[in-house]
Amino acid sequence: MTPTPAWRRWLLDAAPAVVLCVLGVVEVLVGGLAGAARTQHLVGTVLLTLVLVLRRRYPVLVAVATSAVVVAVSLGGEPPDEVAGLVAVVVAAFAAGAYAAPAAGALAATAQSAAMVVAIALDPSDTLANVVPSIVLFIAVPVVVGAAYRRRWLHGLALSERARQAEETREEQASLAVAAERRRIARELHDLVSHTVSVIAVQAEAGHQLLDREPASARAAFVAIADASRSALVELARLLRLLGDDEPGSAARVDLAPQPDLAQLDALVGRFRAAGLAARLEIEGASRPIDKGIGLSAHQLIQESLTNSLKHSEGGEVVVRLRYHADSLDLDVRDSGTPRGGSGGTGRGLIGMWERVALCGGSLELDVSAGFRIRARLPLAPAA
Repeated sequence: MTPTPAWRRWLLDAAPAVVLCVLGVVEVLVGGLAGAARTQHLVGTVLLTLVLVLRRRYPVLVAVATSAVVVAVSLGGEPPDEVAGLVAVVVAAFAAGAYAAPAAGALAATAQSAAMVVAIALDPSDTLANVVPSIVLFIAVPVVVGAAYRRRWLHGLALSERARQAEETREEQASLAVAAERRRIARELHDLVSHTVSVIAVQAEAGHQLLDREPASARAAFVAIADASRSALVELARLLRLLGDDEPGSAARVDLAPQPDLAQLDALVGRFRAAGLAARLEIEGASRPIDKGIGLSAHQLIQESLTNSLKHSEGGEVVVRLRYHADSLDLDVRDSGTPRGGSGGTGRGLIGMWERVALCGGSLELDVSAGFRIRARLPLAPAA
């Protein structure tokens, strides 16, 4: 909400006070007073009305000032009875209730009530019987109405602040969601690049060795390199568009391919076998419906494990075993080979494994006592 300019606030405060002052002066001039009494009432009317300019900034001070003016004019022998002066007292009482703290507003109302008692007591045409009705009508009621206005105003401010905080929270949550999605895409990029580059490296090495002795086998290795490269380029383009395109509706322009799942494990293991890795797949138990996100995580766990074996192990066999239970799925990837010299990695893949399993609510164990082995247990459905 745009704040009101300072000059406009001053204009809103000053205009009613000036208009009331002019009306009060005219009322005194056309009245029946003369001489010193008229001068006294003119000065009192001007002071009573113009002090209202400060009613929002200093409500208690304005209430006390109007009370002092009423008492001073009354002590001069002719208590003020102009309508403009009475309106000024009512407005000051309302301002005390609306713009001052409750305790300060009560103090201002007390000062105005005392001035009202003095004015009535010094007015020969009035009686003390009018004290209570006058205080209730011209002071108590405006103070109560002002206090109600204050409560509603403060409630509106609280609602505005709550809305602002809610908007900030929504923006923060949106930023966190974007950051989480980009971390997920970064993990996918790692998996993709690590898997594809490993296949290309192994096939290139094999093709180089077979180029003179077995040209047909070397040609097959180079074809596999070309296929893997094209597939990686398509997937990299998709992921990079998702990662970097922030324009509205950009997601609709990205050609989305189906996410991999456990139904594609045979093809996955076959690709690694074609790349030279001795790998086989075993499935125990009846296949059960599994959440798509958990199926994707299981597929990527196995892909990362096979990629690690292809890059860092030699001379053994990799067995991928899936075991279905009533409410969970066990993954067991066992590599009986020996570490390849100079094949140390960054560890990012293993960190990604831990993160994926944790997000699924599962467990993960790593065993390097004999070769390399990964065991994971994933729920068939995410926890509620």
